[in-house]
Amino acid sequence: LSMDVDGRVLRFDSTSKLLASGARVGWATGPAALIERLELHTQASNLHTCGVAQALVAALFDVWAERHGGDASAGFASHMDGVADFYEERRDVFIDAAERHLAGLADWSVPTAGMFCWMRLRGVDDSHALISAKARDAKVLLVPGQSFMPCGSASPYVRAAYSTASPEQIDEALRRLAALLRDAEGARSD
Repeated sequence: LSMDVDGRVLRFDSTSKLLASGARVGWATGPAALIERLELHTQASNLHTCGVAQALVAALFDVWAERHGGDASAGFASHMDGVADFYEERRDVFIDAAERHLAGLADWSVPTAGMFCWMRLRGVDDSHALISAKARDAKVLLVPGQSFMPCGSASPYVRAAYSTASPEQIDEALRRLAALLRDAEGARSD
């Protein structure tokens, strides 16, 4: 927003990945005239966010304020540090398991933030069939890249979430994915 010299930039934020995946409370910041129009649109279309979710988020900020001398933002910052540490630890577990099981079968970059790792499956032109049938049957849950492509075009990519699985589950899932990729590779060479 600090770079908005024309007063036309809106920023949207959400608690859903910061506090809890089900806490669908969000907010917008920007020029007052645009925020006012957004409020009017919201009133006409969905009235308001779920009251229970709003109350839970407000109560959490109240607790943080109590624990941090009235400064709820300090509590929020502390929570965010914990979330970042958690995601970083799970990312490292995921990358270690990927290097152990998927070397030569897939390519990936180490994520710098967040809870997902994108991988390109080598020798796979369309990951959808592999992921939506064989991987699912092997209890390996990934999202095929096609789900994120305009017009649903084929993609060799998959998105893996590492935030909800234990280190043991991550290792086992990537071991199973490697076996599926080796089977697919063998089927192509037959």
